Amino acid sequence: MAKRLSKALRGKRRWLGVLVSPEIKSKSQMISNIEKLSQKLELSSSPKLMDFSVNQLTDGCGTGILQVKLADSFVIREHLEADDSLEKNGLSSLTTSGKIRLVRERLSNLD
Repeated sequence: MAKRLSKALRGKRRWLGVLVSPEIKSKSQMISNIEKLSQKLELSSSPKLMDFSVNQLTDGCGTGILQVKLADSFVIREHLEADDSLEKNGLSSLTTSGKIRLVRERLSNLD
């Protein structure tokens, strides 16, 4: 059995809490939207969808959490923090952290 890499040698990642447009109603739609965004931005790997909640907020928007490589996080955050990102991409950045627990806490406090 192969020895597991130590924590320091594993790839670094960031967790992005995103606001999801009301038009995105299923996990499969969300995944295809993420893949399109990944190709558009030419990321080294596609972000991984960790959590997805539809219509969680009062305005009909949902929330999601994406796992992104550290090197790609700067590019994708810059793109998702734009004012018109929700209309263009169906996603908008709300929060980011190196720990998924913190992102979950912040998203749960939005209500």
